[in-house]
Amino acid sequence: MNKRDILITLLASTPPLAGTTIVSFIISKKYGDLKETLKYLMIGLPVTLATTYYLLLSIIPKYLEYIILIPVIMPLPLSYLLTRKTMSVSFSEDYIEIKLKIPINMTSYDPHELFNYAFNKALSRIRNPYYYYKLSSISNCSGLKVSYLNEDKLVIRRKCGDIDVRVLISSNKKIADMVIDISY
Repeated sequence: MNKRDILITLLASTPPLAGTTIVSFIISKKYGDLKETLKYLMIGLPVTLATTYYLLLSIIPKYLEYIILIPVIMPLPLSYLLTRKTMSVSFSEDYIEIKLKIPINMTSYDPHELFNYAFNKALSRIRNPYYYYKLSSISNCSGLKVSYLNEDKLVIRRKCGDIDVRVLISSNKKIADMVIDISY
C-alpha cells in the first residue's frame, strides 16, 4: 500500500454519504484491480461512516439507519464495474487466443518484473481450470524475448512448448495488452 494513496483515500472519503464511492472511483481507475481497491475502501469506510453519522445525527435521525447503508453498499458495485477487465477468447483451427488488458501500476523498467506482474494479474483473472493449469507452468520455461516496436512500445514474449505469451507495453498508457496463444 502506498502512503500517497492512503492519504488520497482518507481525504476523498471525508464527504458524507459519497466518500467511499469517490474513493472507489479514484482507486479503481488507478489500480484497475478489485482486490487492491477493496484494501483502500476498508481504510476509507470508517471515515465516511463517521462523517455521515455526524452529519445525519443532527439532520435526519429518523432515517439514519437507511442512509448510513449508502456508503457501505454503493462502492462495491461501482468498484466491480470499473475493475472488470475485458477478456476475449477466440478459437481457430490451430490455437486458442486469449486477449487481456492489464493495468500496469509499476515504476520498474525491468522486463522480467513487468512480465511477471502482468502475467500474475492475468493468471488471477482466468477462471477456466484448463487455461489456468496450462498457464501456471509457463514460469518454468525459457527466458524472455524483449523487442521494441518503436520508441514507446515494448513487446515482452515468453514461449513455453505450445503456449506463447506476449505483453505489449506502451510508455504513454498504463494498460498493457496481453495476448496468450495456446496450441491444440
